[in-house]
Order: sequence, then structure tokens, then C-alpha cells
Amino acid sequence: MKSLKVLACATCLLGTVSGVGLAKDVQTIGGSMVVPNNVNVVSASKANTPSFITSFITNQEKADPSSANPVNAQIKEFIKNLGTNFDMYQLQGADKTGQKDAFVVAVDVKEVAQQFAGKEANDPMFIAAMAALDKGQVDPVTEQLILGTINKKIPTTTTVVPLNGPINVPSLDANKGTIMPKVLKTITVEDAEQVHPIAGTKYQTYAASSRMLYSDGSVQTPLYANAAFVLKPGKPVLYVGLTTDVQRDYFKPIFDNAFKSVK
Repeated sequence: MKSLKVLACATCLLGTVSGVGLAKDVQTIGGSMVVPNNVNVVSASKANTPSFITSFITNQEKADPSSANPVNAQIKEFIKNLGTNFDMYQLQGADKTGQKDAFVVAVDVKEVAQQFAGKEANDPMFIAAMAALDKGQVDPVTEQLILGTINKKIPTTTTVVPLNGPINVPSLDANKGTIMPKVLKTITVEDAEQVHPIAGTKYQTYAASSRMLYSDGSVQTPLYANAAFVLKPGKPVLYVGLTTDVQRDYFKPIFDNAFKSVK
């Protein structure tokens, strides 16, 4: 009987150890999050992305000084903040059907809002919003007002959203003088979740997800997006996970658990 008890305890201990090994912490700009142990996470800020983009622009301007412009300067300044104010992560996983990958973009909402606020920086509503982000907490009444306003704009049925106006493209054949068909880029939104609070998190967290179909008039790309807004005091971060719709079932629980675990 004693040997059975020992065996049972050993089995419990082995199960506990195995369970711990099934997940790991990865660092993001908003803190650590948990992902499965068999999912590799690569950060753009720790790869050669910043140096590549900066070098590309610099070399282009050296070869052609006329190409130097304020936009290039803004891009280089923006890239300096990669890894602090924003970052992008590739999630690399696999299952029995093959390799899987998804991307997560993380943005420090407070820093970006202040950077682009302009004249709005002195607006009382903006100041109040920044104070709430600093505190990392929204009271229940304000929460319901905000969620109600946002959720009214989220489609409850399959909806096609135009991304640009129709573009008339002249025919390349000057003799015909005809107009080619209009090109319209759209996003079809389907199965969109309402923005809702997530329970059991260290910080107030709100999430939503949706299936989408991007079309540029000829090519259609089925996508799945999963987003979470984590109200970490002083550093509130918006996480947006994006993958192909065919990989949705694989990544949805990974996104859900990762965003819920931020600390």
C-alpha cells in the first residue's frame, strides 16, 4: 500500500513539473506574457530590423541627396523607439499540420498619444484620459460608457468596410480612351466580438477579436485579428495579434492566454 502512495505522489509531482514546462514567459514592451513552451517568439527590435531600415534610408539619401525629405527623417526617428514605445513580435509554432506563424504588434498608447496629440494636448478630456492611463484604472461608470460607445461601432453581422474611394484607372491603350474597372480596397468583418473586460488579470484588460477578409480588387486575404488593451499603470499597451484565418484555431487560445497573462 505504501508503494502505491509513493507512486501516486511521484505521478502528481511529475504532472506538476510537466505542467510548468508547458509554458514560458517572454518579454514585451508592456511586461512579460506567457506563451506555450513550443512557440518561439522573435522581437523585431532585437533583430536587425531597426539598423536595416535606417541604413537603407541613409544609403538611399547618400546615393540620391534629392530623396532626403521630412518623411524619411520621421521614419528614422520613429524607428529609434522600436522596442520601447512599440514593437512587433513573430510567434513561430507548429502542430501536426505543419509550421504556424503570427504577428503581434504592441503599442504604448500613452506615449504614442502624447507624441501625436498636438493642440489636443491641452484639451481637458485629453488630460483626463492621460491621467487615467497613468493610474491604470477606469471606474465602472466610465468603463460602461466607453465600452457602450465603442461597441455600437462594431458590426454585429458580416459587414464590408471600404478602405478607399473608387479609383478610375485610364486604359493604357490611348486609342481606346476607355476607363478600366474601378478598384476598391475593402475589409470584410465577420464574427466580430464586442470589446469586453477580461477577468483574472493583473491589470484591467479589455479584448476583442474578429475574422476579416482583405480584398484589393483582385487578391483576397483571409485574416484573423485578436486585440487586447492592457491598462498597466503608466504604460498602457495595446496588443494586436494577426494571423491567417486558416491558423485561427491554433493561435486564438495562444493570443487569449498571452494577453490575459501580461504582468
